[in-house]
Amino acid sequence: MTTRTLRALNETAGLLRGPQRIVPLIAKLASDELRTTFAARHLYSYTSATVQTASALQSVINWILRAQRGDGGIAAYYSFLSGYSVSYPEVTGYIIPTLYDFAQATGNPAVTHAAERATQWLLSVQMSLGAFAGGLHGTSRAQPSIFNTGQILQGLVRAHIESRSAQIMERAVAAGDWLVTVQQTDGAWSGPAAYQGSAHTYYSMVSWALAQLAAESHEPRHAAAANKNIDWVLKHAKPSGWIDGINLREHPLYLHFIAYVIQGILECGILLRREDAIVAAAKSAWVLLRKFETNKRLLGTYQPEFKAGSKFTCLTGNAQMSCVWLRLFEVTGDLRYLNAALKMNEMLKQLIALKGRREVVGGVAGSYPIWGAYQPMRLISWGGKFLADALLLEQRLTRQVEIDCDTKSKNSEADSEFKPEASQCAS
Repeated sequence: MTTRTLRALNETAGLLRGPQRIVPLIAKLASDELRTTFAARHLYSYTSATVQTASALQSVINWILRAQRGDGGIAAYYSFLSGYSVSYPEVTGYIIPTLYDFAQATGNPAVTHAAERATQWLLSVQMSLGAFAGGLHGTSRAQPSIFNTGQILQGLVRAHIESRSAQIMERAVAAGDWLVTVQQTDGAWSGPAAYQGSAHTYYSMVSWALAQLAAESHEPRHAAAANKNIDWVLKHAKPSGWIDGINLREHPLYLHFIAYVIQGILECGILLRREDAIVAAAKSAWVLLRKFETNKRLLGTYQPEFKAGSKFTCLTGNAQMSCVWLRLFEVTGDLRYLNAALKMNEMLKQLIALKGRREVVGGVAGSYPIWGAYQPMRLISWGGKFLADALLLEQRLTRQVEIDCDTKSKNSEADSEFKPEASQCAS
């Protein structure tokens, strides 16, 4: 019997230990069945807000706060079958910047405290060599993980920026230095600390963390390692916009991992001022934007060259692509990216529960419908993280658009009876 089968059986048996989860599970299954049957089949259903962004964002953050365990770490998921998982170091790390962003936007001290608790827990589980272990905390032999270390590094860098703690900076540098030492000469990361031992282009997310660290540490080796990996990743970019080299054995190419590649390249391009990286990310993002606009949705998986894949929706990947489109709008000013992201966010807001059991309200499912192939029957903390990021970006950028349009309108009022700038802003 395979490990995956045993895990599925064990999780299903969780219903026997927690029968109170049966009713919410049936309700979720019924809700998704009805929605997939009767939902509007065009993007116009997302052109006006039926769920207020502020309300949805608050619900998502509240779900993340409820998922924080007693040790300070954040659970990987809430399963409709087995309940909350134990703390997950990887996701705890890259949720920290999201919590700080929300706290700054709302002035909520409880969210700042949650970020500080998460940081202290991560410092307590860091390995002596500077790395962090893969997997759920305490459930397997502690083996260092390149990807997990990179994602946690994002949180440590942000925690240092907020606290100016010398200890946190020292630990972040230790994590970054370990990543530098295990990088291959061609710029990839592979070997025992890489997932399945292989090199992966979605480790561009690790490069993003190193670029963030370089901005604070001012150590050339950190920026050099990030640049070196992005050079390697860009060699896998195809004329179609597809980026090869995700290299996941026994797994389909989930949109989540495709979006990881694009997001890491884009954010590195912005931080390291690499136009080639921004252009490559934009090319891939544009292909997915056109697919979304044409088909109303993105597929849960894709074959190489963005060919057909599984028809369920990977909600995390959708939220990540919204983040990418919003950042490209911020960089380029192209309103088509903003337009697609707003529609994507509206779709995602409609798929989270705003009332019901506290374990469910504000949670982002792995798949829509809930029985889809990616993290089935679970609400996942990284899905909440990326949706919160997308909604925070939406709030910030739409507010800026309104300010810019108001300024342009006032400046042009005396110059012309026809106001092209104001008309463009309002369209």
